Amino acid sequence: MMTALEETAKKSRDSCVRNSINERLNMALSAINLSIQLYPIEAEFHLQRSIIYRKMKKFELATDECLLLFDKTGHDQENKLYQQAQKQFVFIYNECSLKCLQTGFYDDAIELLNRALNTEKKSAELYINRGDCFIAKGQITFALQDYEQALELTPNNNEIKLRISNVFFNNAEQQYKDKKYQESCNELTKAINVNPSVGKYYVSRSRVKFLSDNIQGAQEDIIAAILINPLEDGCIDVLPRLFVDSSLGQVLTSPLTKYVKENLLNQGVQLAIS
Repeated sequence: MMTALEETAKKSRDSCVRNSINERLNMALSAINLSIQLYPIEAEFHLQRSIIYRKMKKFELATDECLLLFDKTGHDQENKLYQQAQKQFVFIYNECSLKCLQTGFYDDAIELLNRALNTEKKSAELYINRGDCFIAKGQITFALQDYEQALELTPNNNEIKLRISNVFFNNAEQQYKDKKYQESCNELTKAINVNPSVGKYYVSRSRVKFLSDNIQGAQEDIIAAILINPLEDGCIDVLPRLFVDSSLGQVLTSPLTKYVKENLLNQGVQLAIS
């Protein structure tokens, strides 16, 4: 009798998994509920129900299922189900933190991500999300630390590079408003070093270099911006000021443009004008 119940329960669990994969969550929940009713001693069924609840955004219920699983595995940290439940907690904390971030509960989001990172320290996503929380709170230093940690884990992640470079860019814009042109230039250089493919960074640095009487530097940067994205705001408008009595065609065929183009290509930057 018990063997038959166990087999039926496992078939229902398999149905749950299939429905879950296809996002038929109510059907999946019904199936795993049946599995637990038929064979309540099986700890793995609670892991499956936790996954369903998490997908349904019922985070408290998802957490309760993981706690039940811990009890049923005797809190044996070497048990694979126990370890899977720990990973499930990480997913729960992360997804719940995103909900908190969206609704303005930044401190709660950070606390949840701290818990997740206590278990999983090699997840770039967790550091990115916590960095976003710090940005929302205006804690730029902490945000940068998290973004840089994420970039260390995934060095080719352009999403992270854009976040980091935008932090430097926003710093530069504030310095520019305060008429601290050298400091603004330094922040823009940091942005470009991290992410050399964004045209607006060069436009802004050209502006502050011009105001600092670094005319050639301003020329190089505006050429870089035009090569990357000639439609970038401010690219073409400033040419008469930086290149007196020169047409766009003359500028683009000049030795200075050749020099700038080679530098950009050496950095792996894709150009709109080759």
